[in-house]
Amino acid sequence: MPRIREFLIEEKSRHGKLRYLFHRKPDGRRMTIKGVPGEAAFEARYSFLVNGGDLSVDLEKAAVDRRRNHEAPQLASELVRYHDAHMDGLVQRGEMSRYTHEHYRRFTKRFEQEFGQVPIHTIESHHLEQVLEGWSETSNAWNNALRAIKHMFRYAQKSWGIQPDPASTMEKKPVETDGHLPWDENHLRAFFDTYKIGTKPYLAMMLLIHAAPRRADLVKLGPKNIVIDDGQEFIRFLPQKTARKGHVTVTMPLHPDLKAAIDATVTGEETFLVTEYGKPYSADGFSNHILDWRKVAGITDAVSAHGMRKTVGINMAENQASEYELMAALGHTTPKVTEVYTRGANRKRLSSQAAAKSTLSELVKETTTVVTE
Repeated sequence: MPRIREFLIEEKSRHGKLRYLFHRKPDGRRMTIKGVPGEAAFEARYSFLVNGGDLSVDLEKAAVDRRRNHEAPQLASELVRYHDAHMDGLVQRGEMSRYTHEHYRRFTKRFEQEFGQVPIHTIESHHLEQVLEGWSETSNAWNNALRAIKHMFRYAQKSWGIQPDPASTMEKKPVETDGHLPWDENHLRAFFDTYKIGTKPYLAMMLLIHAAPRRADLVKLGPKNIVIDDGQEFIRFLPQKTARKGHVTVTMPLHPDLKAAIDATVTGEETFLVTEYGKPYSADGFSNHILDWRKVAGITDAVSAHGMRKTVGINMAENQASEYELMAALGHTTPKVTEVYTRGANRKRLSSQAAAKSTLSELVKETTTVVTE
């Protein structure tokens, strides 16, 4: 069993698999370190043991005692549990949406799987960089993970005074994309050639076109969201994403085509869209169905439910809807997001106006000699 580093032994199990043991002295306890040298969690754990961590007799028992005594967390796994309880409180007070909680929790649980019993103070920014690199295939995925990890370490700093914050110096990666791909005329033609009124996909698309909800709101829309105001029917809902930012309610006229689709389709008591078992969809479950419906319709481009929302915004902007009209229709709380739609529409309109003012074609006509036989 060769020592490949101070206190670190490499050995083969009886199955031929390499494993690594921390062993400070001949009569000391041997402690297995998960992973391999070079991995972020391995190096953080090794650093902890080298600096006296092997003298801790029962880390988990100590963690339980700390929680019982309301003491600051010391291990990565403890921090994740404390942070999860903190987010539960934010949701109950309306300061965080349930969707954001679930989104962050996916990443913090992965953080716990990576670092486990590693002491927080041994985790450095380069460890986090390496872990996030392994999680993320795109810049968007990296930024989503970083947002969750930053939130957790800010909580640790604010609530428990834990220093340093290894995530504080990490930066988002630039994203060179226009976001979700919008549906074009060919996509819509293929979709409606395949799905007719009375089918669930048709109703789903009518809801997306005439109410423009995000998928988390779409799956919750139902009879309760149809209201009558001054004798006119509307679809009214409070977007989940902005519910804690001033309760901006979206109220859209109930379009005759949408009403006809609702009346012609088997719907649920609580929601318009239901599974084959009569239950409401989850947001992720509905996304999977959009993917399936798209494939059946022969649509190969990666258009999504949110891409249809983008199509609605672009279409409204191209037909000269103002920023504030778009904000009301799409449930935006600031004009900043709405500019994504109006900027492109304005440039298209301005370029058309500019092209109409060009006299170069007339100049070409004047200077070109037409030869006839």
